[in-house]
Amino acid sequence: MSFLKDFRCSSCGHRHSPDGYYVVCSRCGGILHAEYDLDRAQGEISRAELADRRGGLWKYHEVLPILAPDEHVSLGEGNTFLQRGGRLAEQLGMKNLYLKDETRNPTGSFLDRGISVEITKAKHIGRTGVSCGSTGNLAASLVAYAARAGMESRVFIAQRGSVDIGKFHQILAYGAEVEIVANHRNAMEKAAGLSHELHNIVPYTPFFLEGIKTTAIEVVGQLDWKTPDWMILPMGNGGHLSMSWRGLQEMEQLGLIDEVTTRLVGVQAAGCAPIVEAFESGSKRVESVEVQSTVALDIGVEDPSCGGFALESLRASGGEAVAVTDDEILEGVRQLASREGVFAEPAAATTIAALERLLREGIIHHDDSVVCVITGSGLKYPDITRALVKGRGRLEHLLSRIEGRGYTTEIGQTKQYILKILSEGESYGYDIWKTLAERFGVKIKVPSVYQHLSELRGSGLIVETHSKLSAERRRRNYYDLSDRGKWTLNQLEKMAHE
Repeated sequence: MSFLKDFRCSSCGHRHSPDGYYVVCSRCGGILHAEYDLDRAQGEISRAELADRRGGLWKYHEVLPILAPDEHVSLGEGNTFLQRGGRLAEQLGMKNLYLKDETRNPTGSFLDRGISVEITKAKHIGRTGVSCGSTGNLAASLVAYAARAGMESRVFIAQRGSVDIGKFHQILAYGAEVEIVANHRNAMEKAAGLSHELHNIVPYTPFFLEGIKTTAIEVVGQLDWKTPDWMILPMGNGGHLSMSWRGLQEMEQLGLIDEVTTRLVGVQAAGCAPIVEAFESGSKRVESVEVQSTVALDIGVEDPSCGGFALESLRASGGEAVAVTDDEILEGVRQLASREGVFAEPAAATTIAALERLLREGIIHHDDSVVCVITGSGLKYPDITRALVKGRGRLEHLLSRIEGRGYTTEIGQTKQYILKILSEGESYGYDIWKTLAERFGVKIKVPSVYQHLSELRGSGLIVETHSKLSAERRRRNYYDLSDRGKWTLNQLEKMAHE
């Protein structure tokens, strides 16, 4: 059984009933945290009792916010491998390096922990469908667990912005209804607007947050209830790091560990590091930033919802915050894969980049025990392999041929001409029709041009940028190449010269 007492607002202190469902505080909109009767729980939970239980997230049900004990929506999340980083440790001159391999969760991400608890609660309160405005790991996990629960799922995807193709494939495979909207803000607004009919998932509800704290609880259990000197985690919204700290403190209060001595390290990409900037400046608030280009897409969060809690956790633990460059991140991906057999997505490999930096600076010592949390699988970001073979001509050429054939063999000549036209700048249907005839000798009807444009949009190769009225008061929709369209056109041009 759960020893949940209530949910307490982190801002105003207002307490909410343990039976209800909440996203944020009903009074002030603050983040809610689950509070447990740990004094009572201490008499029920022991190391020996936990050792006899089946592994996984729900092994720790006493400190999870689900009151019904046996009705969990699960795909076998948790109980992920904590492996010694032997070869990587040898290279770095370390004695005790561990990798918490969250890529082994059902959809390849630590977020399965939070989604399992969230969908379980949604099921308990009678919701029949879920939605979200994310195209990353959150959406991939959401639609998988919705399928497991027999629930409808709807995902809103921005037509502008970066989407990891592996995660997009997962979303489609699990049968989600996908709707294309203008940008990320529209995606979030659309999903939130359906909250009266669908259960909208955001990564800061108390149910989601309680699920992801189990990463740290598992780590100390796997280390025979001893805390490592350091625990390094990527930071996007900041929830995983702050809840890991909360989980460690709860284990101390339950008497399962003697004392929390772990220092936390939070890592962000240099192209988007609002929590790191606040930490380094000594600020108590995390200010929103504009995302610059970074390969670590999943942690590129402009305005982290749990950023303040991450700051508090870093400082309370005596920890560090580090922003790493794309080159350092890619090297982390390479080292994890080639030395430890763990294929991590860029956001997950930031922990290795941060470890190397802190070792060089003498902040982490070579005889310290360190756990790097590897949060997501590289199979979700297959584009990363192009960076890993850069400079190896024959492999680069082979990879381009394999990827290029897969994306381009179904693209007809007229569509290729349209991509070429749009590569030179935005244009609209009638002007594209004229250019096709004048430059390429393609004489088709205007409606056929719009059909090609519609199909190219559906394939994600072009985007509609804006519309305006012509002098004749006719509305013109303007189009441009998407990032995928630019890459595809480049592959087409390479293939033409083979």
